[in-house]
Amino acid sequence: MEPVTLAAAAVGALVPYLGQMAGGGLARLGEAASDSASQHIVELYRAIRSRVTGAPYEEAVLDGAEAQPDSEGRRTALQNALAELLASDPDFAAHLEQLLEQVDQAEIRQLQITDSGAVAANDLHQSGTYVAGRDLHIGDTANPGA
Repeated sequence: MEPVTLAAAAVGALVPYLGQMAGGGLARLGEAASDSASQHIVELYRAIRSRVTGAPYEEAVLDGAEAQPDSEGRRTALQNALAELLASDPDFAAHLEQLLEQVDQAEIRQLQITDSGAVAANDLHQSGTYVAGRDLHIGDTANPGA
């Protein structure tokens, strides 16, 4: 797999968990990882964290993405830094690719839907201004015309 594609896949797999990783969250996530999917995410994160430790720029970029996981700019910076690292270290790239295959086999699915109708998914995480698991009512439901 090309380094850019591999980096995009790794960051994509980590995005839902990045905020939890900072400040000891990895330990809590690792303890709570009863399913193989979460365990593989923890392994993926540990591999990346271990590889960037001691590399000031890459470590700072990962820290920044953890601090603000909703920031598209920080996620892109992490993806770019990781792609450069993977291009310069084929052994690490092979290891990361193997970890990502394990993540895929564990059937982790990230689904992002914007302004859509009915949705069915294996593991659906919702965020936004108005989200609901089933029915969403806004306003006065007793007097619909009011």
